[in-house]
Amino acid sequence: MSVNWNAVEALATIGSGMAILVSALLVLRQLREENKEEFITGTAATFAIWMDDDFQRAQQWILYELDLHTWDAFMAANRGQYGERAFIRVGSFYNRIGYMVEYELLGKYEGIILEVIASSAIQVWEKMEPLVLDARRTVNATLYQDFQRLLPSCYGRYIPSRAIHSRAQDDARKPEPTT
Repeated sequence: MSVNWNAVEALATIGSGMAILVSALLVLRQLREENKEEFITGTAATFAIWMDDDFQRAQQWILYELDLHTWDAFMAANRGQYGERAFIRVGSFYNRIGYMVEYELLGKYEGIILEVIASSAIQVWEKMEPLVLDARRTVNATLYQDFQRLLPSCYGRYIPSRAIHSRAQDDARKPEPTT
């Protein structure tokens, strides 16, 4: 019996090609799964902060107890007190989310985070806005800019039919990325 080496070589070439194709498909699947795991890992800290009782308490303080509208009055009443810590904690959280949204660091997962935080972000901004704008005139010209830039995405996700608050819309300009 003689062996047709051309046929054997052709079968080996086809087999090698199939092995390479299957390997490439497995690598692509693994990369997709890795992206999902990266998102979970990358946003786990954000959700942990969001769900933390201390964060929620600080956010509720802003929503239900904050009643001052000027920076000087706020600082006179809250410097070194819980109100100042709540203002910094909550404002910084939303500012960080705003930065991630503004610079498209969340990719296709942005909507997942916005579905969770959009409503609260809008409510918190409406309470903090007079203080933030006043503080920008006197102590920090860029205070919570990324939080403010987050608002159009929040309104678009949570209340698409509602117009963006005029001051938020006017000030929501895309900045140059910081290095």
